[in-house]
Amino acid sequence: MDFLASLPKGDALAEPAWNSRHRGILSILWLHVLSVPMFGIYMGASPSLYLGGGALLAFITVAARLSVVRRRLQSAIATCGLMTASALLVHLSSGQIELHFHFFVMMSVIVLYQDWLPFLVGLQFIILDHGVVGTLMPDMVYGHRGGQTHPWTWALVHGCFILAECAALLYFWRVNELAQEEVRQSEARTRMIIETAIDAVITTDVTGTINGWNAQAELMFDVPRTEAIGMSLTTYISASSPVTGSAPIAPHAGLVHGAILNRRSEMLGHTHQGTSFPVEIAMSCLTIGGTQQFTIFVQDISERKQQEERLRRAKEAAEAATLAKSQFLANMSHEIRTPMNGVLGMTELLLRTPLNDKQRRYADTVHNSGTNLLHIINDILDFSKIEAGRLVLEYIPFSVRQMLTETVGLYREQARKKGLALSVTIAPDTPDMVHGDPHRLRQILTNLVGNAIKFTETGNVAVFVRLDESGQRRVRIEVTDTGIGIPLHVQEKIFDSFSQADGSMTRKYGGTGLGLAIVKQLVGMMGGQLGLTSTPGQGTTFWFTMALDTHPSATAASQQPSASVPMHSDNTAQTMASEPQKASS
Repeated sequence: MDFLASLPKGDALAEPAWNSRHRGILSILWLHVLSVPMFGIYMGASPSLYLGGGALLAFITVAARLSVVRRRLQSAIATCGLMTASALLVHLSSGQIELHFHFFVMMSVIVLYQDWLPFLVGLQFIILDHGVVGTLMPDMVYGHRGGQTHPWTWALVHGCFILAECAALLYFWRVNELAQEEVRQSEARTRMIIETAIDAVITTDVTGTINGWNAQAELMFDVPRTEAIGMSLTTYISASSPVTGSAPIAPHAGLVHGAILNRRSEMLGHTHQGTSFPVEIAMSCLTIGGTQQFTIFVQDISERKQQEERLRRAKEAAEAATLAKSQFLANMSHEIRTPMNGVLGMTELLLRTPLNDKQRRYADTVHNSGTNLLHIINDILDFSKIEAGRLVLEYIPFSVRQMLTETVGLYREQARKKGLALSVTIAPDTPDMVHGDPHRLRQILTNLVGNAIKFTETGNVAVFVRLDESGQRRVRIEVTDTGIGIPLHVQEKIFDSFSQADGSMTRKYGGTGLGLAIVKQLVGMMGGQLGLTSTPGQGTTFWFTMALDTHPSATAASQQPSASVPMHSDNTAQTMASEPQKASS
């Protein structure tokens, strides 16, 4: 079974190709009808041999063209005619043309017909002519003395030669069949993939003329395959925007190959009724036999475009709502802050008048509550301004040492009441006079130092200032405390708006959760970076960097020694669960 499976199957040639090759072989036979008698005359052979041979070839040629004869039998008859012509040439030359000519004819028949029957006819004819005739009449077959003297020996030699060449023919014939079968299967798989693809697949030549149109293309463009073939690609696909300029346009008018080859591009598709819809195309080029073939994959993106439009509108609506909310909060906070300043001012005036202890306690409560409320309003106002894009940074000269000392000094009394040590340390190489926004820098420090004191029950709060180690002219400020710390799982969201570690911290410490969000925005606007390191129960270090332009007088100031300004020192041992997400409130 394996041996039979390894043999060529034969009869695999398509009808049009077979008819074309058969006509060519018959034309060769008609040439032999004339050339065999002429060759016989030239060789001085017997007239009966070459005239009879010519008549026989004419009869075989006519028989091979009869329409009543089946195709395979016609090929066998034509092969018999070719082998007869070769045998006549061998005999008319008295054996000077030998077996090689026979075998060449048979090999040509195999290549042309690709069928078993002509192969067997040719093989049997060789056996008959060289085996039988060569043995009985060696003078007609062998043109040398050895063949004429020992015809059996030469018949065996030629027989082995024929077997070897036939085996080689069979092998290469089978290899050719397998290659053709693989090509057919590959083409069938490709056609199946193209026909079942969810995208429209169109093939064109270099001029843009369509020569391939799959089933999905028929559905997408509402055009049958028979109508689309031969049309220009630009009939159904065009550029989404007009092509301008005097540069030459590729064969696909409006579709510039250099711009869209091997990449995705958005175009417009056009149906048979003239309706346009957005498409995304991908084009590739394949060169076959020196001819370029373009394959275009087309995807209808109407639904995607509609979804993108809905998302765009939703985004614009959300942004408009956010902007309206920010503007409302900014206006509302401003309107609330004005009467609140009046309340605080009148409360301060009230506290300066003679009051009994109960009245003073009430007035202090009103003043402290109003101050806390004003801080919350200020945070909301600043955050709303940042979101609305209305916050503008100043650019003025100021002293870093003075600003830090004054800002941290505001918390001296609050740290003293909690028994905390509060200090500021400035590295000696830190420039003093710089250009920037001292008010916003003070606001950042107020939030960070205020948070550090708020969430620290015992130990110290320290502020460190030095040049950043990145090599750029940046100042790095760190605020370190020994407070409750921040769990790792909440450190990632600590700078989010309205975010604190948990609800219990809000109830215990208060605040809006906007302080650190504002700090993050302000640091970013100043071109710096913000981060933290924390260990729950041991403390937290917030750090930020910012670019501050050095004032001309900064060089002299930077020569001052390191300044350490202690504010207060009084330690009380106590540890709590972490919660540094709270901004200044």
